[in-house]
Amino acid sequence: MRDAYLAIVNPAAGGGRTRKLLAPALDRLRGSGLQIEIRETSALGHAAEIAHQAWTEGYRKFISVGGDGTSFEIVNGLFPQSANAATPTLAFLPLGTGNSFLRDFSDQGVDYAMESLIAGRSRECDVLRLTHKDGVLCYINILSIGFSADVATLRARRFSSWGELGYQTAIFICLTRFRRRPFPLSVDREPDVDRR
Repeated sequence: MRDAYLAIVNPAAGGGRTRKLLAPALDRLRGSGLQIEIRETSALGHAAEIAHQAWTEGYRKFISVGGDGTSFEIVNGLFPQSANAATPTLAFLPLGTGNSFLRDFSDQGVDYAMESLIAGRSRECDVLRLTHKDGVLCYINILSIGFSADVATLRARRFSSWGELGYQTAIFICLTRFRRRPFPLSVDREPDVDRR
């Protein structure tokens, strides 16, 4: 097992500001004695590939550098392979546009994240596994379906470089296209919960 953290960096997160903010954050963390290695993503889905490969190389401590999309990919690269083995540690440097998971714990953003890393504070977290017709996806903080998923998809496809304005634009476009649709749901293979 490797003792160092592996920082998986999405340089495009936050409209590209991640690259500019990363060096001072890493200097502070490394100055506290943390060993951190870095790998940058180059395309959608690459963070999952990096996390998966790093797990096989013996990494067990990861830092998601970006937003919610980066951490989502990392979680999906780690599970299910870590489900029957040692539990991974995932820390966050919230340098992306959306950082809703970290906001559940603090409104201090990057400072809170770095202080937690330096102090070695961690919390256990459930991982939600969704099985659907195309495979399995894992989530740690939010599973979006329907309207909110449509907004996130449109923003990622057409407005990813727009930052927060991209979300707002996608919301208005999705509102104009909104229509009710059936959504069958079953939990733990039980009969459908509701078909409305």
